Amino acid sequence: MIIKRQAGMTGAGWLVVLAIIGFFIAFGLTILPIQLAAYKVRSSLKGLEEVPHITKKTKKEIVTILMNQFNIEGVDVIKPEYITYKKEKGVLTVQINYENRKTFIKPFDITGVYNEEIRIVER
Repeated sequence: MIIKRQAGMTGAGWLVVLAIIGFFIAFGLTILPIQLAAYKVRSSLKGLEEVPHITKKTKKEIVTILMNQFNIEGVDVIKPEYITYKKEKGVLTVQINYENRKTFIKPFDITGVYNEEIRIVER
C-alpha cells in the first residue's frame, strides 16, 4: 500500500499569511494620506512661483495665499505658524516645517516630519 502525504499549508499557516497581508494593507492605508498631504504641500509651494509679483508680497499675504491653497487641497495639518518667510537681495525663501501624525494601531502612531522650502528669485 502506498501512503500519500498531504502537502500544503494548514489553517493556522493561512491565518498567519492573512495577518501579515492585513498588517501591510493597514500600514499602506495609514501612510498614504500622510504622503499625499506632503505632495500637496510641495505642489502648493511650487505654485507660489506662478503668483505675479510674489517677491513683493508681505508675509501675511503669502501665508494667506498658502492657507487658501491648503484649504482647497484639503490639507489640514499646516498651521500659519509653521510657515517661515525670509527675503534678502531679491530672493524670497518660504519654508514650511511640520509633522503629520496618524494613529496606526492604537498605541502606535506613524509620523512624517517634513521641511519643505522654496526659493524664488525676483524677476
